[in-house]
Amino acid sequence: MLATLVGLSMLLALVGGTATLAGCLLARRLRARQARRHPAQAAVRERTRQARRMAAEWPLLAQTLGLGYRDQWTRQHRFPAAEFVADDQGVTATVAALAGAGLADYQRAASYLADTWGCVTVRAEQPAPGLIRLRGLRRDPLLAPARVDLSGMAPASLTSWWLGWAEDSQPVFIRSAEVSGMVVAGLAGFGKTMLIAHLLGQLAPSPAVQFVLIDGKGGPDYDRLMPRAWLSAKDDLNEVRDVLRQVHRLMVDRQGAIAQVLGVTDAWHVGPSPSWPLVVIVIDEAHSFFHERKGTSPEVKAHNALVAELSRLVEELIRKGRNVAIQVMLLTQRATGDAIPTRIRDNCQVAISFATRTVDGAVAALGEEIRQHPDASPVLLNDPAYVGVAVTSLPGRPGFYRVRTPQVDHHQVAAIVRATSVRRADPAALLAEQAPGLRVVLPMPAPEGAA
Repeated sequence: MLATLVGLSMLLALVGGTATLAGCLLARRLRARQARRHPAQAAVRERTRQARRMAAEWPLLAQTLGLGYRDQWTRQHRFPAAEFVADDQGVTATVAALAGAGLADYQRAASYLADTWGCVTVRAEQPAPGLIRLRGLRRDPLLAPARVDLSGMAPASLTSWWLGWAEDSQPVFIRSAEVSGMVVAGLAGFGKTMLIAHLLGQLAPSPAVQFVLIDGKGGPDYDRLMPRAWLSAKDDLNEVRDVLRQVHRLMVDRQGAIAQVLGVTDAWHVGPSPSWPLVVIVIDEAHSFFHERKGTSPEVKAHNALVAELSRLVEELIRKGRNVAIQVMLLTQRATGDAIPTRIRDNCQVAISFATRTVDGAVAALGEEIRQHPDASPVLLNDPAYVGVAVTSLPGRPGFYRVRTPQVDHHQVAAIVRATSVRRADPAALLAEQAPGLRVVLPMPAPEGAA
């Protein structure tokens, strides 16, 4: 009898195990079939499982990385609370900021978090006091080049212009309103000239924008853009001086007539218009116009006097041009103080940096705060795969953002420039029509001994 019971129990166990195994295999096949039929639902379920697994592993991971603190009474490790959301690009963790787990602590642990979560990078930012957002990406979305077709239509607003896409695929805009100076730094061949082509492709269709193009390289890069420019010059310092004198004279005249013509003391209160256009001065390879030579020969003295005048003109345009809608955009391979005088560079409200080789170069372009955000440093962009990727800060948002700037077809930009060249106008002549009583001042004479 006992043997019979034992035999029956073993048979039941065998049958039960077989049924369980068959059920597991069948359930797996059913899930696979369901996933093939409804891939979106299957992906959502998989992401939910990933988020739950990360949440379950977080206490041990936080303790291992030293995030948090040890309670002096209970001797237990107090780790920051966290919420996880997984998506098709990676994972977003919203974690608490507390003692031993501040923004700097998460940034130091970013590489270890990336390895644990299977991500190529993890970035930490602080959107609000006491709150940290960790964003892990399984692939860098900025590696893929992006090409756009320009519409050839005038922008609806001139208060900002489109720079590109952030890592989360959201569009990034650079403010133009109330801005008199911009610095765009980065190594040669990493996207500065393409950025200017993109900018002109956006703004050229608007009759409320006029351009001044100065190309310090002296090459053909800007030849296709010149027909849309009110004034232009290449790398001849005398020509550049004459152009900047005209723009400076316009600024002085606008300052004297703004209240009479616009009825306000800040042109951005009413916005640029065809009769009072925004004037954008692009100075490429700007460092070549601020370089003084050593020596005492008459030629060196004349050169240095010319450089001093160029520096003064640019400095005054940046310091005083904001309220009359005049902007200077300085492009340079290095934004250090020996290349761009700090009295000019540090007065620019907007800074954009493509790839740089050194941290000092990144600090010169973006400011000291970039040291606190090593994961966004342009030093990390020094790779051909990151051509066209820039770093900038955005008003009202802490930290720095990496942005993929789009590639544009130079032939398409040239076509837009040709089609809009009829909208080129002389802002000084437009101002004289609106303020007939304005006293016209002759251009400043050249300094004695200047070439």
